[in-house]
Amino acid sequence: MPKIVNYEEKKQMIMKKSMESFLKKGVHGTHLVDIANACKMGRTTIYQYFRNKDQILEYTIQNLFQDLRADIRETVLEDKDNPYEKIRKLIPAIVKLYLKNQKMIVLVDLWLILIRENNPMVRQLNDHMEETRNIFQGMLEEGIKEGVIRPMNTESMAFTLYATVESFLLHMALHQEQEVSDHIESLDILLEGLKA
Repeated sequence: MPKIVNYEEKKQMIMKKSMESFLKKGVHGTHLVDIANACKMGRTTIYQYFRNKDQILEYTIQNLFQDLRADIRETVLEDKDNPYEKIRKLIPAIVKLYLKNQKMIVLVDLWLILIRENNPMVRQLNDHMEETRNIFQGMLEEGIKEGVIRPMNTESMAFTLYATVESFLLHMALHQEQEVSDHIESLDILLEGLKA
């Protein structure tokens, strides 16, 4: 009887193993044979799921951002609070998601590796990051309309908020910090400046 293989499950496993290799060896330093060995399968078997390493990287980036956006929606955006309160909750929620599953730091790591390697996939990663910044911008615009956030350049502030999250996560990763409540309180003080 032939063995039944769950196609999506296999793709996810290949993605996970290749992500480990990308983070350890860099995208440029990772070869398909490395991924195949990590997955305990032949290189030709990988081709049943992905055309090449770039397609694996693209799939990885899409999945990480899809998961991140779903986590953000589930955690904060479906909340009935006003936009200011949503933003106040969103940043700590992203940080806590990072502590829980480290998806954000993997994205930041991949982004830095791709930039360093001058990889054309940087553009795709930047596009996904832009979508996440747009979540902040949408909440800022909504808050201004409702009168709970003071008028401002929402594009610039969304960029600043997202950059704050990125640098916060990078700092946590570099310093192996797990206790973040004091830092979140400090962020809360900064966010007070958004209030109308």
